[in-house]
Amino acid sequence: MASGLTKRGAAGYLAALLPLWGLGLVRLWAILGGRLPGRLIAPLALLLAVGALALCHRLGLARRLLRPFRAPAANLAVGGAALLLGGGLDVSYAMADATGTLLDHPAFHLLSALGSGLVFAALALSLITAARAWGKPKTGARWQMLGLFFLANALAVFYLRTSATVYVWDNAGYWMVARSLAEAPLSLHGLREVVATTVSLDYNYLLALPISLLMRVFGGGRGVFVLGVVELYLLPALWGLCALAGDRAEGPGGRWNGLLLALLFPCLTYLALVGFVDVAACAVAIWAVVFYTRPKAPGWARGLLAGFCLVFSFLLRRYFLFFAAAFGGAALVQAAAQRDRDQAKALLALAGTGAACGVFCAQSFLWDKLTTNYSDLYAAYDLGLRSDLLLFCRYFGGAVLLAALVWGIWGFSTRDGRRHELGLALVQLAACFFLVTRVQSHGQQHMLLYVPCLALLLLPHHGAAQRAAALVLGIVCTAVPLLPREQPASIADIPAPDAVPGFTFHGPRRTDVDQLLALSDRLDGLAAQDPDATAAVCASSFLLNSETLTNLRPSLDLPPSPTPMRYYYVNSVDKRDPFSWLMLEADYLVVGDPVQVHLGEENQQIIALVNRAVLSGEGLGTAYERLSPAFTLQDGSKIYVYHRTRAVTQEEREWISRQLTARYPAYQALYQAP
Repeated sequence: MASGLTKRGAAGYLAALLPLWGLGLVRLWAILGGRLPGRLIAPLALLLAVGALALCHRLGLARRLLRPFRAPAANLAVGGAALLLGGGLDVSYAMADATGTLLDHPAFHLLSALGSGLVFAALALSLITAARAWGKPKTGARWQMLGLFFLANALAVFYLRTSATVYVWDNAGYWMVARSLAEAPLSLHGLREVVATTVSLDYNYLLALPISLLMRVFGGGRGVFVLGVVELYLLPALWGLCALAGDRAEGPGGRWNGLLLALLFPCLTYLALVGFVDVAACAVAIWAVVFYTRPKAPGWARGLLAGFCLVFSFLLRRYFLFFAAAFGGAALVQAAAQRDRDQAKALLALAGTGAACGVFCAQSFLWDKLTTNYSDLYAAYDLGLRSDLLLFCRYFGGAVLLAALVWGIWGFSTRDGRRHELGLALVQLAACFFLVTRVQSHGQQHMLLYVPCLALLLLPHHGAAQRAAALVLGIVCTAVPLLPREQPASIADIPAPDAVPGFTFHGPRRTDVDQLLALSDRLDGLAAQDPDATAAVCASSFLLNSETLTNLRPSLDLPPSPTPMRYYYVNSVDKRDPFSWLMLEADYLVVGDPVQVHLGEENQQIIALVNRAVLSGEGLGTAYERLSPAFTLQDGSKIYVYHRTRAVTQEEREWISRQLTARYPAYQALYQAP
């Protein structure tokens, strides 16, 4: 028996060994099944379970982390509840196809669930222990959060009342999911299915679930969705900014610095109002910075809490892996420069917690990212550094970015008490920008990756003059978006970088809503004549795409059609998406003239090939007959409805396959004709 290991402790480790082996066996099968013989995976899983328990004993983790409360009964109650929850929501088998193998036996399912429950319970108890050691957050002035609450909700109501548009793609995805969840029965099985989406989907359902609970009470309207995002996700982010500022409140006005940061980042509120639940991941990332950079808090507690937050942020929204990786690298640079024992503990706790939580919570996601060439897969989204510059200035304002850079470098060079945390922020921002641009150009939601560390740089730390300048800048940044302004349709339409945020809190208003409703009514009328009819929208622009007509009536708060057309979803981006062969089975096809694309025809041939053939009436286009009338979008584009009069032949399908395969030979599997 190992030195210092009591009989009770040995019994606990032995009791945990078999469940952890079962959990490890399923998880290893998920990534090594078919690559290694099963007879090797089982002993490897046992070796990992023994190694994990040995490390836990060697470092005294059970004694140090799993007893947050003095009363043993409280620890047992919390740990037991977490064990049941973690076991009940175990998604290990969603990662592996064990059908027809011994691994699919109920005994292994039970072992995996018990192992998952044990890990979840250990994680919950460890986080409580670390939170108690870290202390309570300091949020500054008492009325600060109340003021931010009223300001955020007032802007939400203003945005909603001035909007008349159709919500699609990222602005509508989670709204649609939340509506779907709200209509489904509420059960443990449904909750498990939601958790399982973290394994199978990039846009998992975790962030839609809380909003769907509100929709069960208040309905599934756009207003309920937006206000749900504000209350559930935006306010925690603003609270995080207040906590970040509260730990560094200096001078008589320092306790209001949280409000100051909120004024400097109106894009955080704006992105919540347009429907990006991604602000929840940003909120978690902000709290990671709060936890890790708190002065005088124990290093192990800072690292443990921050490590969990980093993993949780990219579990919510996948692209926050860029933030987590950049933050980890910056923390390493900071620890090397600071050479402080407590900072070294913080770094080790950050790395250990991040690795453990990452493997447990996001194993399949991490494996996918490590084995996929995303820079090639997302080549269509590479719009160049000019696009990145314009987007940063549009959402942050060039003046804010310049102030963050100048004040950050100034504070770092003065060697004051905040020097190391400012260095951390500067390195993280640079590393994050580098990582993102290696894969694709930034989208508007990616601006959230930079809010946490930009906030750290913008906190006033050089006296009243800097605070006054920051206050003026913050007021201007929030006031200017209150003005009504015409918004560009795409980044390419922005003539020059904006000195202050270039968006507006006035909701978007489409001038072609009547035409869209007429188009929708035309198709619904066809469905009334033939209830089995189907349609597909062969378009992918900001004005018309595969989601425009399906989201039209909900966006305008109109009742559904009594005879709705059934639409097939159409993929739109080359290399990222397979060709939508089902589109050729639809009875009606909606096409645009010119071709409706948002990344250029050269990057969206899976749309353009069919569109041009139908418009020209050549090749597979001879299978379609144009119906009247035509419809006009707000940019003057014409939209036509075509009726398929015969089946698209196999030869015509092969022609599409040959065209796409010749263009993208490395992705021929995506374009094989059925």
